[in-house]
Amino acid sequence: MSQTLVKRRLRLDPEERRPQLITCSLAVFAENGIARATHSQVAALAGVSVSAVYAYFRTRADLVAATLTPVEAYLDEMFEAVVAKRLPPYESLLEIAETFAEGTRSKPDITMVWLDWSTGVGLESWPRYLELLERMQRHIDRILASGKSQGLVPANLDTRAASRLYVGGGHTIALMQCAGIPAAEMEVFIQQLVRGALAVAS
Repeated sequence: MSQTLVKRRLRLDPEERRPQLITCSLAVFAENGIARATHSQVAALAGVSVSAVYAYFRTRADLVAATLTPVEAYLDEMFEAVVAKRLPPYESLLEIAETFAEGTRSKPDITMVWLDWSTGVGLESWPRYLELLERMQRHIDRILASGKSQGLVPANLDTRAASRLYVGGGHTIALMQCAGIPAAEMEVFIQQLVRGALAVAS
C-alpha cells in the first residue's frame, strides 16, 4: 500500500480500526523504515488523530510490535503451508521460493518491512527477527534432513549451512524484485538457489 492510500475519517469499531491502523502502519514502515516511522505518520495516512493511534498503540514499541506481527505471520504461514504438504526436497524448496517471490510482488509493504527488519541489528525488535530467522532455517533444515534419510539429498550435505544459504537467498529474491529484474531471470535465480541448497549440479 502506498502513501496515496485514501484517507477516511470513518467511525469504526475497535475491532475494525486496529486492523486498519496496522495496514496503514505497514505502509508507513515500508516507506520510512522501522527506525523512523511514527504514530503521526500512521495517523496522517489513516485519516485519524494522532491520539487515536496512541489509543491502540500506547508506545512506539507497541506500534512496532503490532506492525511486525503480520510480517512474521505471513512468513511463518508460508513456510508451514508448504512443509505440511510433505513434498520431496526439491519441490518443497522450489515452492517456498516461488511463493515468496510472488509475495514480493503482491505484498510489497510486507516485503519492504521484512527487508528493513533484517538489517536492524541495533533495534529493539532484532531478537524477534532472529527468532523468525531461526524458525525459517529450521524448516529448511528439516526438509533437507528428511531428504538425506530418503537418499534424495547428498549424504555429505551440511543441512544447517544449506538452510542458511537458502533462506539468505530470500533477500536476493526480494532485492531483485525491487530492482525490477525480469521474471525469467528471477526463475533462473530461484532454480539455481534451490540446486545450490541441495548441492545438486545444474
